[in-house]
Amino acid sequence: MAKIIVLIVIIFLAVMGVLAYFNSGTVELTVWKDVTHPIPVVALILASTAVGILTMFVIYAIRDARRYYDVWQIQRQNKKEAKVQDSYSKGVEAFHAARLENSRELFTGVIESVPNHANALLRIGDIALKENDFAGAKDYYMRALEVKPRSIEVLLSLVNTADAQQKWQESLKHLNTILEIDDENKAVLQRKRSLLEQRKNWEELIELQGKVLKTKLVPEEEARENVRMTGYKCELGRSYIGSGDVDKAIKSLKAVIKHDDKFTSAYLAVSDAYKKDGNAKEAENILLKGYETTQSMVILAVLEDHYISEGEPGTIIEIYQQALQKNPKDAKLRFLLAKLYYRLEMIDHVMDTINAVDPVALDFKEVHMLLGSVYERRAENEKALEEYRKALKADQPMVVPYSCTSCSYTSMEWSGCCPECNSWNSFILDINETRDNSTRQISS
Repeated sequence: MAKIIVLIVIIFLAVMGVLAYFNSGTVELTVWKDVTHPIPVVALILASTAVGILTMFVIYAIRDARRYYDVWQIQRQNKKEAKVQDSYSKGVEAFHAARLENSRELFTGVIESVPNHANALLRIGDIALKENDFAGAKDYYMRALEVKPRSIEVLLSLVNTADAQQKWQESLKHLNTILEIDDENKAVLQRKRSLLEQRKNWEELIELQGKVLKTKLVPEEEARENVRMTGYKCELGRSYIGSGDVDKAIKSLKAVIKHDDKFTSAYLAVSDAYKKDGNAKEAENILLKGYETTQSMVILAVLEDHYISEGEPGTIIEIYQQALQKNPKDAKLRFLLAKLYYRLEMIDHVMDTINAVDPVALDFKEVHMLLGSVYERRAENEKALEEYRKALKADQPMVVPYSCTSCSYTSMEWSGCCPECNSWNSFILDINETRDNSTRQISS
């Protein structure tokens, strides 16, 4: 590069020499109003060239100085950011290691360096929330929200804070804000749904569930969500019963049955609506239709109570017997019929019904309790004692619990929705499972 510059200088001087030889004259250069000086032509050219070179040198010098200053600023900023990031990373590690005070100090240092560091504000808010300092947590989360007003993470943190204080209305407000940003956020839709379920706002739940069904769902999940939608519609019908609008209840519940004729809860709800309207016959008819369609033993148990209350035990006995004619080896049906005979004090029929099936098929607690009671009433105390010994817990009442087919939760009370796993239309009279129910939670 130096050789090229020297060559250019030599060529330039040679050119100037040639110009000086052929242009020996002078020119008048006016430097002020009446001030003129004669100078050689070559000197003027050299002066002009020198001024141009100097000007370019100054321009390049300024440019290089600015570049150097910008690089220095960037390097300084990078060092600051690296230091801040290092402190933040150490703060995160301390937070996950449950060293909350150390973590708080590190995050505070980050905020002192970068007041609008949203992640550090979030993490200090998380620390405050862990310490149940809800006001402090909310304050830091709100500061983070000012920095990132459309951050779903920040808004969810505010939801967690509101939930911890059971401020459900505030939780709903933040969840709605998230859905304004991302209306197909399935997790947020489901979280809002849980809050609405607590409030039993069935109309809004139906609308929300429609949005859930529009999200991307795998086939099994879509099937569950469709059942949940049917459950909400059924509960809406029940709410009409509670408010006294029986006609509207019957109409909406029959629409549920038309949509899903296997939905047990809807038949029970329509029956309740007819009963409230004083129409026992229609209540009976809908239950009979429901049992014929679903073969649900839950409906059969309700029919049993209905006919006994109406003073028609023979009708329900006939229904049981017809069902057993179709399925003579159905141990569940046989046990329920035997229990009905015991309820009606038809003791001999109890023994005949149970003895008509393989004992192994009825080897569970409730059967032994039932047989023990029969033998006791017959004064056959030794046999009664033997049956009681076979029962898992002889002090429990002789009833058949309801069981959830999704999570195996058991309860003594019927529910359209399982309180454990929130599955709809999943409760059955699961007689076989009573032999294992010592391992399950039973609600009374």
